[in-house]
Amino acid sequence: MKKIILLAVLLGSVGIVYAAGSHKGEHHTKGENSHWAAPRNAIEQLNPVPSNSHSISNGLKLFAELCSRCHGDQALGDGPDGSGLSVKPTNLKAMAGGHPDGDFAWKIKNGRGEMPAWEDDLEEKEIWHLVNYIQSLSEHSPKKKSNHKHGHD
Repeated sequence: MKKIILLAVLLGSVGIVYAAGSHKGEHHTKGENSHWAAPRNAIEQLNPVPSNSHSISNGLKLFAELCSRCHGDQALGDGPDGSGLSVKPTNLKAMAGGHPDGDFAWKIKNGRGEMPAWEDDLEEKEIWHLVNYIQSLSEHSPKKKSNHKHGHD
């Protein structure tokens, strides 16, 4: 019974966080009030890759190679290729720490609109390295490593 209550509280908390819009991240969608959200089962997926300096460094390398042209070197959504897109790329630094790892992983895998799906190009572990890097950009994230220099502070 305690497990059921705990699960209900956790799921309710996730819903409240999203309903309240507690993060400052941008969401670029066609509808003014629509939100690009991963399916619940994806959002609840836990990151199997520990967020450490090795993973964050791998994620930074992947980000620089694959994502920075649109999302910008500092993940602010201001990359050189982003200005030509019909929907401005998301400011990932602002979203970091405001979404669960599974949400980011699903979006990286599946893409949407002009955001490419990376599922066929990246290994599962690489996607999670990217997630760890993105989450490390949050000033409030426990995953941010104070001794890790990733050039985005």
